[in-house]
Amino acid sequence: MKIKNSVLPVFLAGLMTSGAAFATPTDGASPMHTNPGAEAGTQGAGGEVKFTGEITDVSCEISAASKSQTVDLGKWAKSYFESRTETTQTPFKISVKNCPQSVASVAVLFDGDKDSSDSTLLKTTGTATGVGIKLYESDRATPVAIGSISKPVSVTAGSGKDGGSADLNFFADYKSDGAAIAAGPANATSNFVMVYN
Repeated sequence: MKIKNSVLPVFLAGLMTSGAAFATPTDGASPMHTNPGAEAGTQGAGGEVKFTGEITDVSCEISAASKSQTVDLGKWAKSYFESRTETTQTPFKISVKNCPQSVASVAVLFDGDKDSSDSTLLKTTGTATGVGIKLYESDRATPVAIGSISKPVSVTAGSGKDGGSADLNFFADYKSDGAAIAAGPANATSNFVMVYN
């Protein structure tokens, strides 16, 4: 820190000395007072951007069963994808409890490696190729892209000392990504974080 504190004043002094030594009455504007429009373009009217938000005192508690769960998508023959692009959907859910009154709704952001051929799919590991894992909302029709936030679900108010709770229901299946299908294990892991509103 001592080195940084001593170098900065020397550098500034050098600039000021340089300006005083080389500026003459015919030099025009001092190099220390450059015209911002010369390089930045003509400046016009401005405005402001306001950012709002809130830091909540407590977040919801994710149920033990939801923190680490395994969703079995089943075994599917390679030939199945010759006439179809997706397998049967498998349901799973993420449950939260003890939500504070300040939380009105919750959503989920799923993260993970994206399929190289279809970025909306979760990339599988193992020797199987040509498929990724597709996530859907509870309506079984609206996709949840990897890296995107799901639809919010309202929190049901608790009674007494119990906080609010919510169940976020989803579906998952294998979906062809357009590449050649190869047999083998097709597993994947998606981390998730809760989003509160």
